[in-house]
Amino acid sequence: MLEVSSNQIYSETYKALRSIDIDWGIAKDSANLCKWLATHNQFFLGSILKTTDLYKSGNISTSVNDNTYDKPLSSALMGMVLVEYVASNNRTWEGYLNSPKFLVAAMDLISHEQKCHLELSDKHHNIIAITDKEKLYVNLNNLSNTNSYCYLNVTQKNTNYNINELILSDVSFASRVNKKCWEKLKSMAFDTYVPESDASKSGAGY
Repeated sequence: MLEVSSNQIYSETYKALRSIDIDWGIAKDSANLCKWLATHNQFFLGSILKTTDLYKSGNISTSVNDNTYDKPLSSALMGMVLVEYVASNNRTWEGYLNSPKFLVAAMDLISHEQKCHLELSDKHHNIIAITDKEKLYVNLNNLSNTNSYCYLNVTQKNTNYNINELILSDVSFASRVNKKCWEKLKSMAFDTYVPESDASKSGAGY
């Protein structure tokens, strides 16, 4: 195991995702979700590497409206977009999600920004996660699911939860990660990532 900083997690994840031609805005969102998971003592590295494999093979969706069990929506890549869509439009979304834990991270970040209450539940309408002001309550047993049919919606304030609050780790600036997986992520970033320059920015829609 290696100990890495949250800034390293953000930087290397962003560069690795850009190396497989993922849009820079989505890559930054995803890197922030990985950073959030790490600082909340949740595993992220194996899941984000699996996401890159699924993306390259075309077995994951980046469309909020088009997803199936065999091609679920990537919450690692589209989590921020999906939560912002639900929160700003006060809509209920339902569909298949890959790695719901990334969506939980997005829920926490967006709920702080927009001061809204969000609820994520499974196909049986059992709560997976819910935000309440500055707090986040999560059923940790459901965060390890790979593909799940879920509902995401804005909800009214509630104080009756049967799940635990999720808080920052005691050492939020550093996390322990699997050495082999970390080297794979860094290799993706190092081998094919082109550092930002005036030329690369002009070609990326800046």
